Amino acid sequence: MRGSGIRGVGLLLAAFLGVLSLGSIAPARAEVTSAQVEQAIRDGIRFLKGEQRPDGSWPEFNPRYETGTTSLAALSLMTAGVPPDDPTITRALAFLEQYSANRLGQVYTVSLQTMAFAAADPDRYRVRLNENVKWLEAAQIQPDDRVDGVGAWSYTIQKGQSADNSNAQYALLGLNAAAEVGIPVDDRVWQLARQYWEQSQRLSGGWGYTMTPNNPVTASMTTAGISSLVITGLRRIQSRELLVGEEIRNCGEGGINPNIQRALDWMGANFRVDTNLGRGMTWKYYYLYGLERAGRLSGQRYFGSHDWYVEGAEELVNLQDKLLGNWPRNAGEDNPVITTSFSLLFLAKGRAPVLINNLRHGVGDNWNIHREGVRNLVEAVAEDWGTLLTWQSVNPDFSSVESLLQAPICFLNYHEPIGLGEDGKANLRSYVEQGGFLFAEACCGLAEHDRGFKDLVRDIFPSEQGYELKPLTADHPIYRSRHKLSPDVAPLWGIDLGCRTVLVYSPKDLSGFWNFMAAQPDNPAVLRATRIGENVIDYATGREPPPDKLVPREVIDFDLELPQRGALQIAKLRHAGGWNVAPLSIPNLTTILRERVGYDVVINHRDLLPSDPNLINFPLVYVHGNAAFNMSESDIEALRAHLDPGGGTFFADAACGSPAFDTAFRRFVEALLPGKELEVIPPDDDLYTTRVGFDLSDVQYTKAAGGGQDRPRLEGVKIDGHWAIIYSPYDIGCALERQQGLDCKGYTHESAMRIAANIVIYSTLP
Repeated sequence: MRGSGIRGVGLLLAAFLGVLSLGSIAPARAEVTSAQVEQAIRDGIRFLKGEQRPDGSWPEFNPRYETGTTSLAALSLMTAGVPPDDPTITRALAFLEQYSANRLGQVYTVSLQTMAFAAADPDRYRVRLNENVKWLEAAQIQPDDRVDGVGAWSYTIQKGQSADNSNAQYALLGLNAAAEVGIPVDDRVWQLARQYWEQSQRLSGGWGYTMTPNNPVTASMTTAGISSLVITGLRRIQSRELLVGEEIRNCGEGGINPNIQRALDWMGANFRVDTNLGRGMTWKYYYLYGLERAGRLSGQRYFGSHDWYVEGAEELVNLQDKLLGNWPRNAGEDNPVITTSFSLLFLAKGRAPVLINNLRHGVGDNWNIHREGVRNLVEAVAEDWGTLLTWQSVNPDFSSVESLLQAPICFLNYHEPIGLGEDGKANLRSYVEQGGFLFAEACCGLAEHDRGFKDLVRDIFPSEQGYELKPLTADHPIYRSRHKLSPDVAPLWGIDLGCRTVLVYSPKDLSGFWNFMAAQPDNPAVLRATRIGENVIDYATGREPPPDKLVPREVIDFDLELPQRGALQIAKLRHAGGWNVAPLSIPNLTTILRERVGYDVVINHRDLLPSDPNLINFPLVYVHGNAAFNMSESDIEALRAHLDPGGGTFFADAACGSPAFDTAFRRFVEALLPGKELEVIPPDDDLYTTRVGFDLSDVQYTKAAGGGQDRPRLEGVKIDGHWAIIYSPYDIGCALERQQGLDCKGYTHESAMRIAANIVIYSTLP
């Protein structure tokens, strides 16, 4: 019986041993892969390190921009993951330290040096950063200067010529880098700069190199305009909403800046990655770096119908010299250090993990009234976690579930009219069932929005299917996941799926206060809303950053099927202890076994009671739950016969490490097999090795289980020298569904897959 379901042990083991990792999945589409981008970045790093001169500098492409290339190369290397204490970076910084802002004298070079110092060590370079900021502030063209372009910058502090949008862009990048690490910048600088970019925008929505009407609109300058408007807008919210005390006045009267929207529309209509539209091939790599920045800062996954990062990464991977690691010289960029630096900045920063999908719905912008809210929250979490994170806007009506799963959290600001179609509702339902998390609020805390959201929830998650939106109790782990909170200050509602809460809803407005995080960070209402947001995110993710953008997300879509002769089908035992809290766990596992390993297994499982006479046809029975349970003597007798003399195997785990289930299961084993008890499966057992399937010596525990890597903790009972019961007191089943809440004591999804796969294979060995 134990040998059923195998088409030959040798063939099976060979298939397993040929699989390096459960993460090695061919992408659904023939597009650039995460591995290709990672290799391109490594090769680019190798090239730049090899081009550095003994004094720590890199060759300049233009002598008047002294140190500019060195700052750009150092910045790109650090962005690509080279640590600041790497000898290449320390030599570059030592070289740059010789040059004060006054000695450099150029807007480009002072701005790039500022970005490099801020990225390397803002505390060490605080004095230099302050000096650079003062220099850039002084170089901004003022209303009483006799030169065109008030609010922008030209090449030098002397302001001997009119402003241009390239210098103006880099000045803002330098100032923004300094502001992000706590260096004060005069508010009037942001105000004047924003006025300049709004006034210099063309009717088409794009920008040229200068304000001169006969200067053509280009893609590179339009991306500069988008990022510059976003950067200046972060410091100067354009909205009728006002935060007075702890109250948002004129709540709901925010929304998108029309200048940004016109620019985004221009990009959508004119999107290219093979050329800098308006300038041909000139400054193409400069443009691609600007494209990354515009897409990331504006929260766009798509310009029009184009996934800007996928298409840009595909273009760059194909253009790279695989032997040397550099990108080719280009018109206006006649230095491979420049082209390689811009390419690394695009590839490394643009692939930043997406933490939150801001859900777009309907027409207009009522879904995004508090425009800076989600961005500010993500930046706060990124600073807290010490890692680069981003966000993006997506429309569930037009995005696949696979696309939605690029972020572990979808945020919905509920505002009438909701504008979600049936496709969007179905996609959100599937997103949650596939491991996603929905975070929602009633816009402005209005009663009509509260009622509308609850109606929407009943439509997407019907109560007759076991879903219930209810207030979270004070002992819910979400109230202690990061900050100590209570329902009094954070009244939250939720829906549970399995052993975790998969939807959290605030009937009070949160994003409106996040919107003021930069302007009024110490406001009590802003602090409270920020802490609530951080708690929800930490709970939903377990403080684990998601994979980068190009790592494929799987959607398990299984159909019921009749078992083929000889194929293994797994039974799931019904009991009173939450037996089905992870309904997709076994289909997820069996789909992986079949598609990646070629294992002959039936995708869908059978739910059976202990007394079901069909149990004899299932050599492997899965037992999972999150609560206490008891069984009758007749049920125990039937299950005992299934093990001995039946030769079956029980695979069990406590959902999310449930103590109640753990206690009940141990009591059940004592009654099932008198005189025997669960024992720890020793670390040298074949179950943990490639002799069965995967090497399990380095599985990853969740933070709730202590974190770290080690062998799994499995216990069992042997009958006739074979583990007839294999039990994990730590969660496996919920992890198979990608349920990774902060309170889930168990393993990561990939590790749970490896453990479960080994148990399935072991159970069928003769």
